[in-house]
Amino acid sequence: MNQRPANRILAALPESDLARLLPLLKPVTLEAGQELSEVGTAGGFIYFPETSVISSVSAMEDGKSAEVGTIGFEGIAGVTTLLGVDGNGQSLNVSIAGRALKASADAFARELSAGNGVQQRLLEYTGTYVAHISQRSACGLLHRLEQRLAIWLLLLADRLPDEVIEITHERIAERLGVRRAGVTVLAASMRAAGAISYSRGHLRILDRAKLEALACECYGNLALSPRNKFVK
Repeated sequence: MNQRPANRILAALPESDLARLLPLLKPVTLEAGQELSEVGTAGGFIYFPETSVISSVSAMEDGKSAEVGTIGFEGIAGVTTLLGVDGNGQSLNVSIAGRALKASADAFARELSAGNGVQQRLLEYTGTYVAHISQRSACGLLHRLEQRLAIWLLLLADRLPDEVIEITHERIAERLGVRRAGVTVLAASMRAAGAISYSRGHLRILDRAKLEALACECYGNLALSPRNKFVK
């Protein structure tokens, strides 16, 4: 690996800390829909997304599921594994295909025991991610599907290099825990309003201001800060 990783947590580390971690990191290409861990298992690996986006999905006994967390270049997928906590009813699934860096959770945890800058960055991100999940949970309970869909599209766009999202209505419905028909109706309404366009799994945000207007106030707490936006 000849250049600094695109993942913001790794890229922000001092050179000495990053040099110790690089041998633990394996570049991988993740495919949309790929299961990275099963419900109730730790998985054994952690992922640092670079151009991919990974979802933390919570599943119920009746087979229904919904996304509770979105992880892109700003974070770590599998942070609970790294902290020695099992899946707690959640799994990791790839929403947007792309690159990531993969590491053994055990090997990475041993590096954390040194108490260096890596540990501090992990603790900072863990706090941010807990707040992210909490906000998403409240939003799912209190706000309309149209608002949740708008926020979800914005969260993906925050983690991508442009306003194009390769996603199907079926996968969107899975992530939001709703029927596909509801997503199709709302997407058509957003398209008619000029906020988005879509065709065969190819969705483009045409007017971010219009999409933000459709979202609820939760996006203000969930949006990545300008300094953490995707940098090409």
